[in-house]
Amino acid sequence: MAGLWLLRHGSLPPNPERRFVGARDIALTAAGREQIRQAARALLAECDAANGLPPSGAAVAGQGRHAEMAVGGGPEKGELSARKTGPYGPCLPQHIICSDLDRCRESARLVQEVFRARGHAVDIVPDAGLREISLGLWEGLTIAEVEARWPGSHAARGADMAGFVPPQGESFAAVQARAMACVERWQARYPGECLLLVSHAGVLRTLLCHWLALPLAEVMRVPQHYACRIWLPEQAVEREGSSFSGAEACVPPVRLSQGPLLEG
Repeated sequence: MAGLWLLRHGSLPPNPERRFVGARDIALTAAGREQIRQAARALLAECDAANGLPPSGAAVAGQGRHAEMAVGGGPEKGELSARKTGPYGPCLPQHIICSDLDRCRESARLVQEVFRARGHAVDIVPDAGLREISLGLWEGLTIAEVEARWPGSHAARGADMAGFVPPQGESFAAVQARAMACVERWQARYPGECLLLVSHAGVLRTLLCHWLALPLAEVMRVPQHYACRIWLPEQAVEREGSSFSGAEACVPPVRLSQGPLLEG
């Protein structure tokens, strides 16, 4: 694989009661669609800049300080290549693999439209392996409602973020396993090519825990804001089962969040 982009879908309707989202199929807001368009334009501009080319579009404004994280070193300059710009990228994706939930399908289509307007063709393949964690019977409930029905269960989950399974749901360990299997499946299908994964906060956090050698106990502290995009060079993606260290490190400046975060 030439490298990998990760992109979270755009914003969902307000959730002031902080009800668990999980794998419920909730549509993007108009603001969320624009967030994705901006992220796609910024991705293309970053690929241009990595090749020493003038930006093909204006730099994206209004994305906020949480809009992106980069995993890797400085890009090498060179001619624009659809496959690879250098050992650390970033490179243009040839394929978009997205969750099969509507908010990610729509996000993927919006990226595809922005790319197409720039003359860059990219296909979209939905894959249930990137679907958000199922919270089972917790979905749509508040923490207070969960505690009323299953006393002590929310605290039990907090004590075992990797292995806890909500009623009729799944664990983060299971999500990480299926998400990694999905990535490996598409790596094998498209060797040497750059992919863009469009998925959800919970799924992308588990993938980052794997590549950054973080325990899943920290999964909910990995920042994943709406339309957050992350670049991983091939060295980071292919370094299986080991942490990054020393001069070869490809670790981003990730600051773990201290606040409560929801899957979705």
